[in-house]
Amino acid sequence: MSDAMPIAEPVPVAAQTETPPFDKYKTLISDLLTWKKVAQSGIAFGSLVTALLVFKYVNVVKLVFNAAYIAFGTAVAVEFAGRTIKKSPGFVSSFRTAGGYFVISKNVVEPVFEELLVLLNFGLVEVQKIVFVENTQTTVVAFVASWFVYKMVQHVSVWSLAFAGVIFAFAAPVVYLKFQTEIDAQIESATKVVSAKTDVAKSQVKEQYDKGVSLASGYVSLGLEKVGYKRNMPPVPAATEATPAAAAQ
Repeated sequence: MSDAMPIAEPVPVAAQTETPPFDKYKTLISDLLTWKKVAQSGIAFGSLVTALLVFKYVNVVKLVFNAAYIAFGTAVAVEFAGRTIKKSPGFVSSFRTAGGYFVISKNVVEPVFEELLVLLNFGLVEVQKIVFVENTQTTVVAFVASWFVYKMVQHVSVWSLAFAGVIFAFAAPVVYLKFQTEIDAQIESATKVVSAKTDVAKSQVKEQYDKGVSLASGYVSLGLEKVGYKRNMPPVPAATEATPAAAAQ
């Protein structure tokens, strides 16, 4: 039997409510999307838009290899020139430190990976909250957004959806906070209409189900009578009350 530990373990609900590292990400995302801190929100919005534009119009892979061959070629040329002039290790190799090559310290990497792990668990917990309908409104919003993206991706490119999604994510919270009363009233009205329609549909389905069960039961009884199943069944003995003498025996 393998002694490998499982990749993920369920965290008790009581422990989940006592995990403050998640709160800072919730606060950060809320502050960014609601423009509570204009400078940080502007930097985040501009960075995302710039990254999308670069991904769209710049061939990043070609740019990387272009810079790589120029850097390597220049290094080789400068190194050979230094060896020719100095008759010793060239200019480039002389920059190498006496202790060897540069390395990344473990003390630098560990905090980064710990923070990434907390961020990953934050996303995982939030997805589970949506899947297990911890908040009905949030799950409904996720359903509508998923359905909308599924329909739109058939007609619009993924890049266009991502670009529109970034703009919507940074604009919708501001609009909602400004017109929160009106939007909440419309949502409540729509919820009542949907609930009423759902109740009517449930009653109609139940009525049709009862009719179908009754009709099917009649057809089954008629079929049993035609094949003589009921006639060939032994008669059911009538229940007789025990006399006091028989009970005494």
